[in-house]
Amino acid sequence: MNNYNDYNRYTSYSEFSGSQISLADYSRRVYAWMASGLALTFLIGFFLMRYFDGFTVEQIMSYAGIYLVVSLTELILVVVLGFFVYKLPPAVSTVLFYAYSVCNGVTVAPVLYVYGMETVFYAFAATALMFTAISVYGFLTKRDLTKIGPILIIGLIILIIYSIIAIFINIPMSDLIMSIFGIALFTGFTAFDTQKIKKGYYYFGQNTDMVQRSSITIALQLYLDFINLFLYILRFFARDE
Repeated sequence: MNNYNDYNRYTSYSEFSGSQISLADYSRRVYAWMASGLALTFLIGFFLMRYFDGFTVEQIMSYAGIYLVVSLTELILVVVLGFFVYKLPPAVSTVLFYAYSVCNGVTVAPVLYVYGMETVFYAFAATALMFTAISVYGFLTKRDLTKIGPILIIGLIILIIYSIIAIFINIPMSDLIMSIFGIALFTGFTAFDTQKIKKGYYYFGQNTDMVQRSSITIALQLYLDFINLFLYILRFFARDE
């Protein structure tokens, strides 16, 4: 049971019955991790947003070096959590998860400031409603969503390549295209990652340490889905401003 990805091979969960905690408790743990990480990110983001009050875009860009360091730290943290979380002590995984949430709050702050409080509020509300609806679907559906995983990865690669090309080439309606594609993509990721809650529970539910580690991993994936969905909805709302 050391390879977390192995649970994707199973379509029936009955083999892993007899867990020490209930599925409801495990689900609450996942969403508690995710919610606390999001709360920390947005608290940091809004605090720094107030710090930037009165700044021009050029003044914000003067902090580019700091944001580069923080972004690299984020990348290192997410790689460590993604690949080594099942080898790290649960306490260390917890610290790394919240450290990532803090770093993400720092990097998202300029975005919140540029778009403004009103647009951010509406985008966050829309994201919360969409995320909740899709997450409920992902949790309750009887369909095995494992098959859409490769499609989502290909979609993510396409989005990244398109985003890079759009930097250098003026593509008509580029913002609208990327916004709609990004929203659709991370809607799919939300359903896909939500279904991992059941799989993670039935695969790891008998091991207390692995329950802690797997819940953090799934929470991180859902956290990233929410943040990316929020950013693309924010971009969609503000594209004409």
